[in-house]
Amino acid sequence: MFAYENLPPEFPEPLTGSYEAIGLDKRVCIDRNARYTPFGLNQIDWAVAKWAKFPGLKDWENSNWGGLQDQCMLKNQERFAYHARRPSEIRPGIALPAEAQLFTTQELPRLTEKREHVEQKFASRTAVLIRTWEGYQYTQNDMYTIRAMITELSLRSGGEYQVFLFVNVKDRSKKIFDDPAVYESVMKKAVPQELRSIAMLWNEDLMKAWYPDVGDWQVYWNQFMCVQWFSKTHPEFDFVWNWEMDVRYTGNHFHLLSKLSDFARRQPRKYQWERNSRFYIPSAPGHGDWDSFFRNTNALIGAAAHNKQIPTPIWAAAPYAASQTPLGPAPPWTQDQDNFDWGVNDDADLITLLPMWDPRSTEWVYRNKIWNFVPGHHPTFDDAHGPTDKAFDHDFFRHLNRRVVINTMIRLSKPLLHAMHEENRVGRTMQAEMWPATVALHHGFKAVYAPHPVFSSRKWDGVYADAVFNAAADPTRLSENPQFPFTQIPGRWGQEADSIYNPDRENNFKALSWYYFGRFGRVLWRRWMGWPTSSVDEGYVASDGGGGILEDGMAMVGSSEWEGAGAGAGAGALGWAFGGGSRGPMCLPGMLVHPVKRRDHAREGE
Repeated sequence: MFAYENLPPEFPEPLTGSYEAIGLDKRVCIDRNARYTPFGLNQIDWAVAKWAKFPGLKDWENSNWGGLQDQCMLKNQERFAYHARRPSEIRPGIALPAEAQLFTTQELPRLTEKREHVEQKFASRTAVLIRTWEGYQYTQNDMYTIRAMITELSLRSGGEYQVFLFVNVKDRSKKIFDDPAVYESVMKKAVPQELRSIAMLWNEDLMKAWYPDVGDWQVYWNQFMCVQWFSKTHPEFDFVWNWEMDVRYTGNHFHLLSKLSDFARRQPRKYQWERNSRFYIPSAPGHGDWDSFFRNTNALIGAAAHNKQIPTPIWAAAPYAASQTPLGPAPPWTQDQDNFDWGVNDDADLITLLPMWDPRSTEWVYRNKIWNFVPGHHPTFDDAHGPTDKAFDHDFFRHLNRRVVINTMIRLSKPLLHAMHEENRVGRTMQAEMWPATVALHHGFKAVYAPHPVFSSRKWDGVYADAVFNAAADPTRLSENPQFPFTQIPGRWGQEADSIYNPDRENNFKALSWYYFGRFGRVLWRRWMGWPTSSVDEGYVASDGGGGILEDGMAMVGSSEWEGAGAGAGAGALGWAFGGGSRGPMCLPGMLVHPVKRRDHAREGE
């Protein structure tokens, strides 16, 4: 992938997260041609800098990506543990394999012991599951992205990563696990020829067969049951990235995922659950660089615990009941004896891209979507009771410690997936965005929020942004600041009655480049791709009807209209207009963008 060794003049800083904290390269920017021409974009025109070498035309449709990934791993197999030196099974079937039972009884204690004292002899392997479904219409932009992911993650790493297309067959009348001919027929209809060698079909019948005691197997609520099935049938992978189809990254995927992993490995366990709830906003007082934020956050948590503002910080496992046996490692010493050492250099069992928080005192609509933690008590959906119905409550839920992370694009370890599997086997589960973090909390696994750079279409004052996104008001104590009338509770960021995740506060995320209903990321991606401005820019069109000035301040910047216009035309509030004649394509640093929906993609010929 080609890149330019500079950023555009006056390029803004992220609102949350930072390149420096994660270790990502901030000194380069990438345009769409440098990013995607090697994977099929504009290969006839090759509109990129003269120093870039033309990669040559490819017969993409007949590519065997699965075979290439297997060959690459086999050529590097001595780098991996013995059980990981084999091509992955692309049709594993519905039965729980004998190897999975072996892992349950023999391998888990080894994986969850004090890992800082175990010499790592082999490189780990990570599966990346791109989540899609029967009926999904793949665009050219999807294909460029998937080709880039395979090349950069799997082929670039020599098999450390392997990419799969993980396809949900929604029509349960198609018995894909009973008849190979049906499986093949669905595959041909649901998946483009180019991707069939990496595609794996599954359906909700599989989840019902594996976890009959849960009582509800809708993927909307139970998104990770199939990921647990994948892990059990593919023991060669130490980690799994659950990757959403509407995610885009402007930079190199291997650089991103390896740096996220490195960052998470460096983090200690002490105060992890309290620290994970706080947005890192570099422009806010007390935040600054990552080391300053880390020290400031830990000091606030320690002082709040000492002053009885919050309970004693969680240390190791926090089982929901005495009957629950934690499967995570026991701490080597007490919390008071620890100097933020335990967990450093240990791989994280859970990596998230947004904070993890306790929903019990908030108004988050799914906080009580809980199955069988009270035996026999679970949501029942019908015409009278929909997904947001508040009737699914129980007095015990006020005491049931749990955590949420918005967005299910996360990395999970094999031991954590095993614990989730065991919980589902006895019927316990929660709404998908609560499930992995809550199991990690109950069983004592290492969990890390990785503060990757997230941009905003609005310019936020650091003090105000911190007050909004990290709100934790104590309604019983007035503050001396009239702008923020209530004293804040350190260590309870985003977890009180004024939580940013409440329906009346969540609108603040709309201007961000990374949030499930954010608009800015969608507009930014269209502009970066050089597509025309259109109705996709919904939510940003000003009262002038969109005649050039959009509320996000970008005006026509980055669109096809802007690229072909002269200097000064369509310059937005950010002043992103380069001087001198026609402009080139927009250039961005490595940036995760979500969501980019299919309707955001340019139509053929647009």
